[in-house]
Amino acid sequence: MTQPASIFDIVDEDAKRRAIEAARASVAAGNVVDHDVVVQWLEQLLAGKKVPPPSSSGQT
Repeated sequence: MTQPASIFDIVDEDAKRRAIEAARASVAAGNVVDHDVVVQWLEQLLAGKKVPPPSSSGQT
């Protein structure tokens, strides 16, 4: 007997396409965080500090 599809098996291709387009537009607008800044943030989290995630500087 086959298992019914779960919500994880269902892919809404239109929603996926829209999300990718929005992400690409965000990156093109400079809404990115430098890799080194993210690494520093993650290291702070690993050290037990409760710090908010870095925000985009609007510059790449």
